[in-house]
Amino acid sequence: MRDLLRHVPAPRPWSMNAWIDRLERHRGRDIDLVAVDYAPGQPSGAWQRHDDFDLVAYAAGTSSLHQDHIIAHEIAHLLCDHRGECVLTDAEAARLAPDLSAHLLSHLLTRVTTNSDEYEAELIAVFLMSAATEDGARLRPGASGPAADRARRFASLLG
Repeated sequence: MRDLLRHVPAPRPWSMNAWIDRLERHRGRDIDLVAVDYAPGQPSGAWQRHDDFDLVAYAAGTSSLHQDHIIAHEIAHLLCDHRGECVLTDAEAARLAPDLSAHLLSHLLTRVTTNSDEYEAELIAVFLMSAATEDGARLRPGASGPAADRARRFASLLG
């Protein structure tokens, strides 16, 4: 991850979309982010590899900081090329994300992965989000706005 962040540094001020844009250029492969409805007991995010792009779903109804962390977790699965077993039917996928085709989402959400995959993805997500907000001084002096506020809050949580 440190090597990746040398090639794909976290933008200042932090923006997940700007970082994803950099990651896409570095990998030469698109990453589509899709906000989906979330209900307790369902996964808050998922990643699916397609032939020519990657799809990352994340919970729509949560804070932008939490969304960034969910996306970072799924990007970690992508970077580690974790594999999982799909447990959703086309109908379940259509119900979870009605604005997208059932075909597109049929194997997107609710992957079953090993505990070690989840641990690794979470560790990488925390590392990425920590790197994104690692030094309050690196946030533009006097930076303001929602992204700067989120970065400062996240940095204070990590100490």
